[in-house]
Amino acid sequence: MTRLQIEDRIAEAYPDVRVAGCAATGIDRAAAGLVVPDVASVAEDLAAIGATIEQLASHPRVAPWREATGRAGLKPSTYRSSPEALARRFLKGAGVTTGLPVVDAYCALSARHLAPLGAYDVDCLPPGAPIDLRHGRPGDAFAPIGAGDVPLSESVAVYAAGATILCWDFNHRDSRDTCLEAGTTTALFLGEAVHPDQHDALDAALADLAELLAGAGATVGPIRVATAVAPRVEIEPG
Repeated sequence: MTRLQIEDRIAEAYPDVRVAGCAATGIDRAAAGLVVPDVASVAEDLAAIGATIEQLASHPRVAPWREATGRAGLKPSTYRSSPEALARRFLKGAGVTTGLPVVDAYCALSARHLAPLGAYDVDCLPPGAPIDLRHGRPGDAFAPIGAGDVPLSESVAVYAAGATILCWDFNHRDSRDTCLEAGTTTALFLGEAVHPDQHDALDAALADLAELLAGAGATVGPIRVATAVAPRVEIEPG
């Protein structure tokens, strides 16, 4: 059982915030049977919702992330949200190939719906600590995946368990300490929205991911949702 909660300051700053999540076991055995959406089909679906390279930044599902990044004192064109960054890759015909089918699958679905999805190895999370969507705090620790500057600041929204940051700037960068690996057996999947135009896309992306994982043999728990009005939920694996 994982407790998830939205900090009051986040709820006040983003009254339409929505965090949806589910947990799944048997991720390792499901990997071999996963059908990862192909690059061409994702690009076609993006085109169908008016998401082109030229118009991506102003798309109703992307623009609120750029605004949120700007409010944190960061440059939106430098710190693109994960759905914007992923969609750009698929629209350019590149896609995502990490060697981990589960990661490739949720990245493809995130791009397809322009909705952020992240995943965390439950066995690597700090034991007993709830996961908070909150602003950064002095003393936070973060080991980001990949290169580049990720400044820690009290104005930047993060997912954290205790002082351990799992994901930085809402959905921009995950931690290498809690990300999925080839041997992951139980995973927690989270996505969020900060504007009503993003809500349906988030729900659809997570539902598609749950269906894909279950179809490949994973045991997927129910999708739970936290909002500014109901900021605390418990997420249990199937």
